[in-house]
Amino acid sequence: MQTDTRTRLIDLIYHEADLLDAQDYDRWLPLLDEDYHWWMPMRHDQPSPLTESSLLYEDLFVTRLRINRLRSARNFSQQPKSRSQHLLQRPVITLHEQGQASSRCQLLYSESRGEQEWHYAACLEHQFCQREGEWLIAARKTTLLNLERPLDSLQLIL
Repeated sequence: MQTDTRTRLIDLIYHEADLLDAQDYDRWLPLLDEDYHWWMPMRHDQPSPLTESSLLYEDLFVTRLRINRLRSARNFSQQPKSRSQHLLQRPVITLHEQGQASSRCQLLYSESRGEQEWHYAACLEHQFCQREGEWLIAARKTTLLNLERPLDSLQLIL
């Protein structure tokens, strides 16, 4: 049972990356729990997004706003449209009690728009919860390797 659950969660992480790269947000959003949060800390040892500034901290409502902005024809920062590629190391899954789990994996994220291209190395962590027998993404934490580097352009979902 534990091996099956770990395999399902690893498949979910890879599926999420594929959907994000395809910008298939209509299929990605249902993977998120209603209490979903995405956090990008400003420091490697930052304990919480609530006690100090972060590069990014958004809930499901703000994530939906981000997606609506990306889809808008009036979003001139997306002309030409950005593309992304998530290259993931195999995630390590930790199962917790009461239908919860977490994961951690290394990520190389690439984003391109027109002739420009950006690359970010990061650690990607997920928190999962089980709702009605389905595993959902409750939270994502993306910690960039080089937090001192300027973020030239980060349009999509890392």
